[in-house]
Amino acid sequence: MKKTILSALCIIILLCACGQKEDIDKRDETVSLTFMMPQSHAKDFLLELIDTYESEHPGIIIEIQRIPDDQWIDLVHSKAAVGEMPDLIRLDKWVPEAVGTKHFVEFGQETPWYERVLPEQLNNKLIGGKLYGPPISSTSGIGLIYNEEIFSDLSIKTPNTIEEFYQVCETIRQAGITPLYASDKEAWTIQAAFNCMVMQSTDDTLWTDLITSRTKWSDVPEYHKILEDIHTLRTLGYTNKNHMEATYNSAVEAVAGGQAAMYVMGQFFIADVLQKNPECKLRMIPFPYNGSDLLSVVSGAGLFSVCKDSGHVKEAEEFLDWFSQPEHMNKFNEGWNHPPVFKEQDLHMPDWQQSIYDKYIVPGKTVVQIDETLNGINLNGLWNNLKEMMSGRMNAAKVLESWDEDFSEQMRYQKENS
Repeated sequence: MKKTILSALCIIILLCACGQKEDIDKRDETVSLTFMMPQSHAKDFLLELIDTYESEHPGIIIEIQRIPDDQWIDLVHSKAAVGEMPDLIRLDKWVPEAVGTKHFVEFGQETPWYERVLPEQLNNKLIGGKLYGPPISSTSGIGLIYNEEIFSDLSIKTPNTIEEFYQVCETIRQAGITPLYASDKEAWTIQAAFNCMVMQSTDDTLWTDLITSRTKWSDVPEYHKILEDIHTLRTLGYTNKNHMEATYNSAVEAVAGGQAAMYVMGQFFIADVLQKNPECKLRMIPFPYNGSDLLSVVSGAGLFSVCKDSGHVKEAEEFLDWFSQPEHMNKFNEGWNHPPVFKEQDLHMPDWQQSIYDKYIVPGKTVVQIDETLNGINLNGLWNNLKEMMSGRMNAAKVLESWDEDFSEQMRYQKENS
């Protein structure tokens, strides 16, 4: 009897041990990849692609880490400094330039997807001739997005100057529609208009003078006027009254619902609005400031990078190879309304995007955004100062004086560490 009980206990113990071993094996087989990105980049179409990858690769879990856009650059800097980088990270080329390429895995021509990248999408991603991740974005516009039907109904012509823009805003306001939606709760959205206006108003000579400290930002009269014009749009009532509480998401809702006629943002905003209201007729033009008719663009310097400190470099690289396949990149680029990045992709551009491409990007009537001109400079201080100005706590002069201090300190640090 005792022997029987003892045998039964041994069997139970063995079964439990086997079960524990099986659980341990299962746990060991599962790899969790952390994937860090700005909050605004965690789009549904990207998450759907990641879900598809996980379903096709049962042993892999990809954990998305969404970081508020206003904290993004600072957080990447701090994580790189203390060695707490994720496995995967969504970057623009100037971020590795700022924090150091030593933190990221280099990809060469032996990488399976490398030779499939379109040459024009490869060259602007290289840092010192080296690539630190597959390109995932291409050239796209930043400008004034407007509701074509509202303009047509009110017989409005698209403006070319800031004076004409004020007149357009007044006409739309009198029709009971918010002329220009402003989402000033989020500093990253305020900067879009400033970015466009500054890039139209600054030539290469002035950029050189600013970078070499021969000129201060606060010494440029055009910059004072740009800030004052942006603020005037609020004080004249041409933006929504709740602009300090409004966000990017509420801008999507307002434009999709026809409550607002215009918004200044990248062309990805159009895709987000069309998801809410496929019938909405939107177009993009350069922000009307000085009649230059130059569209601000992001040159498409986006990468998905693998961090060198990752304990799962092989698994992260396998995910990137999967992501680079035409059917996956088609879905991703369509989601952003970007042209293709890889050679095998076959994408149809909607009419509004084809118009931007033909009228501005192909003939080169463009200026790159400020981040790309000032490689390695953290602009968060400037954007947060713009937010303070919109709330009435700073004026244009104070914004530029404060930025002068921040900018000169960063330039000094760059020179000391170059």
